[in-house]
Amino acid sequence: SQGDFHEALNWASREKAPVIFHIEDNGYAISVPISEQVSGSSVYNISSGYESLARYEVDGTDFFETHLAFKQAIDRSRKGKGPSIIVSKVVRLLPHSSSDDHRKYRDQEELNKDQKRDPINIFKTQCIKEKIATDVEFKQINDIVKKNVDTEAEWAQNQIDPPKTSVSDHLFSELLPTIDNTDSRDGEKIVMVDAINHALFEEMNNNKKMLIYGQDVAGGKGGVFTATRGLTSKFGSDRVFNSPLAESSIIGTAIGMATLGYKPVVEIQFGDYIWTAMMQIRNELATLRYRSNGKWFCPLVVRVPVGGYIHGSLCHSQSIDGYFTHLPGIYIAYPSNARDAKALLKMACRMNDPVIFMEHKGLYRQGFSTALEPDENYLMPFGKANVIQAGTDVTIVTWGAIVQKSIEASKNTKISTEIIDLRTLCPFDMETILSSIKKTNRLIIAHEDNLTNGFGAEISAQISEKGFEYLDAPIKRVASKDIPVAYSSVLEDELLLQTSWIEKALIELVSY
Repeated sequence: SQGDFHEALNWASREKAPVIFHIEDNGYAISVPISEQVSGSSVYNISSGYESLARYEVDGTDFFETHLAFKQAIDRSRKGKGPSIIVSKVVRLLPHSSSDDHRKYRDQEELNKDQKRDPINIFKTQCIKEKIATDVEFKQINDIVKKNVDTEAEWAQNQIDPPKTSVSDHLFSELLPTIDNTDSRDGEKIVMVDAINHALFEEMNNNKKMLIYGQDVAGGKGGVFTATRGLTSKFGSDRVFNSPLAESSIIGTAIGMATLGYKPVVEIQFGDYIWTAMMQIRNELATLRYRSNGKWFCPLVVRVPVGGYIHGSLCHSQSIDGYFTHLPGIYIAYPSNARDAKALLKMACRMNDPVIFMEHKGLYRQGFSTALEPDENYLMPFGKANVIQAGTDVTIVTWGAIVQKSIEASKNTKISTEIIDLRTLCPFDMETILSSIKKTNRLIIAHEDNLTNGFGAEISAQISEKGFEYLDAPIKRVASKDIPVAYSSVLEDELLLQTSWIEKALIELVSY
């Protein structure tokens, strides 16, 4: 019933992928019958529109009929003819779960009928009838299985609990890329979007397993912001290609490829549309290393243009950092200039964990975000903030597009302001913040995301716990209003954080 199912059928059909989709249709989604779940009560029928997709509907309680369908599906996939879907009509002999009583929604006649279609009993009857095996042999198999199950269950029950000290093990890899910038050299000034393009170009050369795909990223267009221009012609359509406009399956396929040794770098065209991929990101991407005890991991990079100030209205202006900083298991970068963008993206491409790389689209070609381009050897560690300017009266902690607004507010008020650009939000550099407020004794946290539950609230809470004694005034948060981004420039200026708001906060804080 979910969109991911149809996204997967579409993607596999489009690529003639060697995939077999197996639907075990027992007639119920917990207590909801298929008649209330699927149009026409038929998964087989609703999958009919996908080119190159072979369809089979079988009696899933009949081993031989089911085996034949799988044999044919596997054969056509191996011959490159494309995917198949096999809908097995099966029975559910027990309730959905230990807390479910299926007698509340299934009558006894139906339950009795299903018991007669127990696939193991049907298989046994068929084999004995065709003289494939005897009743004695099935009894022997049954005894062996029961013994094995009992032995394994006893083994599992006798295992000791994990040590309490292991609770945070395998959240991230313990190995990070080695950074040696001693021989790096700076080049010419460059805008941020070109710095990102160059980083991708260099890392594609560096890692033959790296792939780039997403929405409109390939061919002559090279992304709606041209961040991937020229990469298809250089590296070929096998390594740089367009995906369907389907965020969930972009992330889902990247997770799969990352577990197989590839380095997917995918683009979600706008942060405003990442929400359809949230299940993949939250339940799969962020947790795979942890829940597999370090046996599986997803070293992929998700590039996401974010932010407002471009008159893009609700669906092209959202700031999403407050949501994603809540996900343990994912690194988050949010650069404010070309130099940091290139060095952090190159670092992300070499890390062994998932990274969400936020790129403020309003900074892509701004003059104030240009910088001297570091060469291909220069990498930047995550979790190390940059002190943009030193000051003695107030500390501003910020990131992304608000770095420049903080600089302007400091100049306009002539208040001696120390400005810290976090550069990465997970991890973030608490040490640099504490060192600064020991000197200034006042703190402003400025960010573009909504004030309520924005990442500034977390920084403020941690400072209250770890640095309260250094403060001579309350912490001030300056952020956008809790209102959807409007299209009108007049309204956008009213709700997105403005330089004048930071100026007002600076004046109030030094006067406290």
